[in-house]
Amino acid sequence: DYTILEQHAESYRKIRNTFRFLLGNLKDKKVNFDLTSKEITKWPELERYMLHQIFILNKKFEKHFKEYNFHKLYKELLNFCSLDLSAFYFDIRKDILYCDEIKSSKRIACINFLSIALDCLLKWLAPILSFTTDEIFQILNKTNKSSIHLETFPNIPPKWKNKKLFQKWDKLKIIRNVVNAAIEIKRSSKEIGSSLEADVQVYLNEEYLNLTKDFDLSEYFITSRAQAKPLINDDKLFKMEGVENIKVSVKKAEGEKC
Repeated sequence: DYTILEQHAESYRKIRNTFRFLLGNLKDKKVNFDLTSKEITKWPELERYMLHQIFILNKKFEKHFKEYNFHKLYKELLNFCSLDLSAFYFDIRKDILYCDEIKSSKRIACINFLSIALDCLLKWLAPILSFTTDEIFQILNKTNKSSIHLETFPNIPPKWKNKKLFQKWDKLKIIRNVVNAAIEIKRSSKEIGSSLEADVQVYLNEEYLNLTKDFDLSEYFITSRAQAKPLINDDKLFKMEGVENIKVSVKKAEGEKC
């Protein structure tokens, strides 16, 4: 059946594009970052949240791998590539990678995280995408004629686990989903083009409002301006079905594109 083959081809393309993004931003060079480094404690919350995701995924990897459940393992890795990395982390961090100074601490943390993600994905996917992972390994190790299949699986430090941070960012993701849905309506009606043309006001209950304190919402929503305000009763505001305590107003941002 061609549709099944097309689905697999699309999945492979998503994984390959994730590797392309990682290799492109690392300039085809691997940063040998120490996984137990104390520097991680100083990283921004987003990177530490992503390390928690890697810790959880590694536990799933160990379980599925021992059970020879490669299909389930491949699904988990595909979701990580397309949902957690491409549609979430890469999307938020693109501006920092392309616009921040090379020596900025945020950019360095991001580059180090990309290197960790690349190393983990290469090793996790080696039993499933044997040729692709070996091809990438050869690009990264031009002088060393070894193979990815002679490497050991990543040893993820337990201190990467951070349940509290995970719960916080899970709620922040809900806010982001509602804001994205509100922006999409404005884009469909051609009022704005990219999300960077948006000026967002997000109205939240006390719990959500506390989460967004000292938080750069415009960076998180990828908009020109974003403000969090206490929840108000206004039927004109955008509200997502099934989501309580979050309302959004989106208008076109003032100013010119730089």
